[in-house]
Amino acid sequence: MIREQEPGQRYDISVLFVDDNETIRQLYRRLLEKHISHLYIAKDGYHGLELYQKHKPDLVITDMVMPVMNGLEMVKEIKKIAPEAKFVVMSAYSEKDSFVESIHLGIDGYLMKPVEAKKLLSLIDEFAGITLMKWELERKEKKRQEAEEYLKKSLEEKDVLLREVHHRVKNNMQIISSILRMQSRNIEDPILKDILQESQNRIHTMALIHENLYNHESLANIKFSSYIKSLAGNIARTYSSQPANIKFDYQMDDAYLPIDTAIPCGLIINELISNSFKYAFNGNSTGIISIHFNELIENEYKLIVSDDGIGIPDSIDITKTKSLGMKILHKLVQQIDGMLESDFSNGTKFTITF
Repeated sequence: MIREQEPGQRYDISVLFVDDNETIRQLYRRLLEKHISHLYIAKDGYHGLELYQKHKPDLVITDMVMPVMNGLEMVKEIKKIAPEAKFVVMSAYSEKDSFVESIHLGIDGYLMKPVEAKKLLSLIDEFAGITLMKWELERKEKKRQEAEEYLKKSLEEKDVLLREVHHRVKNNMQIISSILRMQSRNIEDPILKDILQESQNRIHTMALIHENLYNHESLANIKFSSYIKSLAGNIARTYSSQPANIKFDYQMDDAYLPIDTAIPCGLIINELISNSFKYAFNGNSTGIISIHFNELIENEYKLIVSDDGIGIPDSIDITKTKSLGMKILHKLVQQIDGMLESDFSNGTKFTITF
C-alpha cells in the first residue's frame, strides 16, 4: 500500500547502506532509521550484493572505496541482475576517473564525504517522491490493464453468446423450412406447391444472413458479395428441374452491409431472381441473370438485378400488380429508404439505389 509522504513520517521505501567503517555505519543507522521504513546495513561490497539479492531495496547508498569489493564493483554486479536499480555513491576522494566511471554505470547520485545529513536526507526525499510517483503510475497502469483484460474477456463472452444466437436463429429457420418442405410433399396443387417453395426461399434467404454472421469475424456486418453468390446458388438449385440453362453474371464490389440492411436487400434479390427463373425464360434453352452490386460513395449503394428473358409487357403496371412478390419488393425497398427503377425494353431490369 503506497502512503502519501508527510513531514515527520518515514519514507515508505527501502534503503541499503554500504560502508566498511563501523562508526559511519552506526552513525547512518541512527540517522536513516528515523526516516526510512526498511533499512539494511552492509559492511562491504560482497555483503551489500548479498543483501541486495535478498531484499531488493529501492535505493542503494554506498561508499566507493572499500576493501574486498569496492562500491563500483558492487554496482556493476547488481546492475547485471537489476539494470533498473538506483544508486547513490559516496566518496572522500575527488577522483575524475571514478566520477566518470560512476556516470557510465548510470549512478543516480554522487556525494562527497563527509556527507551532510541534511543533504543526504534531501536527496532521499527527492528519490522517495519519484519512487512513490512511479509506484502510483505502476498501480494505475496495473488497474488499467486489469480493466482492459476484464473488458476484453467480457467482449469475448458476448461475442460467443451472440454467435450462438445467430447459430440458433439459423437452425430454427432451417427447421421451419424443413417443415414447409415436408408439408409440400403432401400437396398436389402446383400453385400451393409454388407458394410453399417461395416461402422456403424467403426463410432460407434470412437464414443465410445469420449463417454468414456467425461464421465470420464481424458480428455486425457481412460481406454482401459473398452472400449474394450463396443466395443465388441456393435459388438456382431450387429451380434446377427447369430445362433452361441459366447462368449468372456477377459484377460486385467487396462492400459490407449491417444486418438490418442486408436482410431486406437479400429478400429483394430473392424475389427478383425467383421471378426471373419462373417467368423470364419460358421456352428458351439458355439465359443470363445479371447481379451488379456497387458502392457509389460511402454508405450509398446501387443494386441491379436483370435478365435477358422475355421481359414484362408494357400493359402491366408493377406498382399496381396483385403479385405478392412485387408487393414484398416495394415494401422492402421502402424499408431501406431506397429508390426503385425498372426497365423492360430488353428483358427485365430492376435498379435499387439506397
